[in-house]
Amino acid sequence: MATIVKEIKYWKEHKLLPEVQCDFLLALYTQGDDEQSTTSRKRRKNYFFYVQLFLLVLMVPFSFLVVYFTQFHFILQLSILLICIGYGYFVYRACKKRTSPYRHIAIIIPLVLGLMTTDHLTNVFHFNQLFTLIALIMNFVGWYLLSRTLRLKYLLISSYLALIVLLFVNFSHLFSFN
Repeated sequence: MATIVKEIKYWKEHKLLPEVQCDFLLALYTQGDDEQSTTSRKRRKNYFFYVQLFLLVLMVPFSFLVVYFTQFHFILQLSILLICIGYGYFVYRACKKRTSPYRHIAIIIPLVLGLMTTDHLTNVFHFNQLFTLIALIMNFVGWYLLSRTLRLKYLLISSYLALIVLLFVNFSHLFSFN
């Protein structure tokens, strides 16, 4: 199809056919889309995509602000966190379809928000330290499983490091470091 369109443009440029017929054939083969409208549509889609990505990045400080610096009811705070995680999943799906290199940002941010949600829930319900530890371990095990599913080495390494640091911090009192 692209070859036919090139030929018709060549005919129009070199006046091998009348301009009206060339315009008709171009409209027929491109279904009314010319290159300029196609590129402007692509630009608009890219602009919309970058705005979505920017909003996703802003979700982390916004969620942090809502959870730790406001006096909203915990259900409202939890709802905001869940909406932000859902939006992160939506952006990830959009990035996955486009095979965008920015999909890694769309993977990391919902995971960080999920970690923040886990911490917030354990703080709101005043669970003991053991339950908080188990909830955070489950969170990092989820990171590990996701890294195995998506074959992401950085997520695998970060899940290992997070588990090691979490266990070290919680059980360091058992060891003497003198």
